[in-house]
Amino acid sequence: MEEKFQPISLPSKCVVYDGVEPDSIKIRTLKGKDEKLIAELNYDNFDKKFCTIMNNVITGIEPEKLTIGDRLYIMLWETVNSYSKDYPVEFICDSCLQKIEYMIDLSKLDVVCLPDDFVEPYEVKLSSGMIKLRLFRISDEINISELEKAGKDSWLYRFALSIVDNEKNVWDRVIKLDNMDVKDIAIIRAFHTKFYHGPKLESKYECPKCGGEGVVPVPFRPEMLLPYGDALVRDFGKAI
Repeated sequence: MEEKFQPISLPSKCVVYDGVEPDSIKIRTLKGKDEKLIAELNYDNFDKKFCTIMNNVITGIEPEKLTIGDRLYIMLWETVNSYSKDYPVEFICDSCLQKIEYMIDLSKLDVVCLPDDFVEPYEVKLSSGMIKLRLFRISDEINISELEKAGKDSWLYRFALSIVDNEKNVWDRVIKLDNMDVKDIAIIRAFHTKFYHGPKLESKYECPKCGGEGVVPVPFRPEMLLPYGDALVRDFGKAI
């Protein structure tokens, strides 16, 4: 059976991918062979195994090169288009302080995109001088995961990966961060926060009990890619 792929617009707009045109990225919905891999996802293998899944469902770019924001958007896209856009949450209303159940439409979540003029490497000014940075990629998450499995600390290693310096390896950059003022490290962390891109994981709500309005976080998790239990029956029980 022929697999049907369709274009997808990523939050990065592909501005950080060399030689990749935005309209060249295509995606398909999940198949049984993908769900088989999703069922095996856990904390220890998530980064590598989900990369394998994306290699099946995405064309036009190597999954390891994708930004973390684009990966999250792809996860959301697959949840909405392969299973259901509806996602129930329970929370306390800000107005009446009562516990309510609310159905969030995942397809209507706002998406934050990178600016059209964003370029890598991106220069920022530290007290010690200029430094060049890039956004995190899936390959970085894989490296970080492997380091943590070996029982090593990954806090500074994570940010060292985002420093663009062709003359130093990552451990030289870690040593540089070890001796850097925390204000400068805060600037590096702020860079990654400022240029977050991907689904905005929050939704506006109107309380069914008091009519009050507010914003509720959307706890998007990998488990949403494989509904089970009450969620499974809710979304697909009508066909039985």
